[in-house]
Amino acid sequence: MFHLFKKAIADRWHRLSISRQLLIFVNTVLTVLVVLFLSMDYRIRMSQHLHEKQVALSEEAKTIFESFLHVEKIGGNAIQHLLDNICARMNASDSPGHHIAAEWQGREYQAQSHGHASSEMMAALKGGKTETQQASLIRDRIVVGEFRGTQGAVYVSEDRGAIVGEIRHLLILQTVAVLLMGTAAAFVVNAVLRQLIAKPIRGFVNALQSVADGNLTVIASTRSCKELGYLADQINVMTKKLRNTAQDHRVHMEKARQIQRHLLPKSNGLSGIAVADLFEPAEEVGGDYYDVIPLPEQKYLLCLADVAGHGVPAAMAATVIKSLVLEAIQFTTSPAEMLTRINRRYAEIIMPGHFATMVVLVIDTINMTLSCASAGHEPPFIQQSGLPVERLLTGGLVLGVNEEVCYDEETRSVAMGTRVLLVSDGVTEAFDPEDNQFGTERISEALQELSADCDINDVVHNLKSRLSKFRGTRPAFDDTTLLAVELQTPTNDELCA
Repeated sequence: MFHLFKKAIADRWHRLSISRQLLIFVNTVLTVLVVLFLSMDYRIRMSQHLHEKQVALSEEAKTIFESFLHVEKIGGNAIQHLLDNICARMNASDSPGHHIAAEWQGREYQAQSHGHASSEMMAALKGGKTETQQASLIRDRIVVGEFRGTQGAVYVSEDRGAIVGEIRHLLILQTVAVLLMGTAAAFVVNAVLRQLIAKPIRGFVNALQSVADGNLTVIASTRSCKELGYLADQINVMTKKLRNTAQDHRVHMEKARQIQRHLLPKSNGLSGIAVADLFEPAEEVGGDYYDVIPLPEQKYLLCLADVAGHGVPAAMAATVIKSLVLEAIQFTTSPAEMLTRINRRYAEIIMPGHFATMVVLVIDTINMTLSCASAGHEPPFIQQSGLPVERLLTGGLVLGVNEEVCYDEETRSVAMGTRVLLVSDGVTEAFDPEDNQFGTERISEALQELSADCDINDVVHNLKSRLSKFRGTRPAFDDTTLLAVELQTPTNDELCA
């Protein structure tokens, strides 16, 4: 239980600002010192006042003793009468508990004016080991001054409580004064700490938050003290290094983006097909790879691969896939055989976990056929004139899982005007602000609604517009890629070429 309480106090302490911690620490130390000072001062003042009172009472006893020397010749009644007169003239408010007693010529005398006379009072005034418990209690409540001579002794006492009350009153005044001064000092200390420590540190925190948000032009500064000035300098050095690193990163990523853009297919001058594409990486570079490659005998290879993840690692894996595609087409024009060769080499060289989906199509513009093989990728969309949009549902294991996999392909006849659309999951799995998925039905509907007379570029632009409107304010979390192809009758110039 104590451990939990201690931990809770420590946690609460650590959540306080440094100015509050210093303020609490300084005030606690000052409070302890003030309490010790007031306690010691109280004891010293009490001892001093009691001693002074005892000296004054002893002087009074001496004066009364000398008066006894003059009246003792008259008799004992004269001594008693003198005691009563002296004690009666004492003001009870000025000298509370005032009492006079004497031992003279073997006889005991006590003033009767204030009703303090008793055997216990006499024993308390005289003191000694033989006093009773009651006399001891009385002795603790009074201050006694005495004077002794050969004829006897005179005792004068006053109530100790009056002296104690006076000292306590002074202590209360001192405590109030110290509290007022302490409160004023606390405000001054708090203001100084806020200006010298809290304010500069808050400025450092704001500067670091700006750096964390990407603002690398922020400059930390302070005129508080040497140590905080050094801290500000180190923050500025760190920010400068981060700014230089960020600049280098931007330069390198721009070069990487340019390289990736350079690797994209050049669709101009292709005979028998029209190509339109959309490539929007989620970061500077993406993990989607697509291509349109002319093959012998008026055939064209269409492919789209999507590497798991995005950014630089996925982009490097996508570049590897492109090189494997270029290698595979040197040996075969069969989509299934291409995927089998690509998967075998990809599984050998790629790091574990960088799986990829891929779809490969070969369009034969002479025999008007389309062959397709897929490694777990989104099935292509096929739109022929006057017919509903279809999907090529052939499939297989994703790339990089098992190098021994052999893929199958599907071949079908196509006609002029047939459109083929390949998409990455950044399109079908796009979300709107309400977490609804774009899906495949919206793509089919868009293709169905578009006129057969519209240009293939209009198809891509329309899909891009619908996707952007669907996402709204929600940013893309994955690379967005569209590859659209339309079979067209070659022009005379293309045939002659």
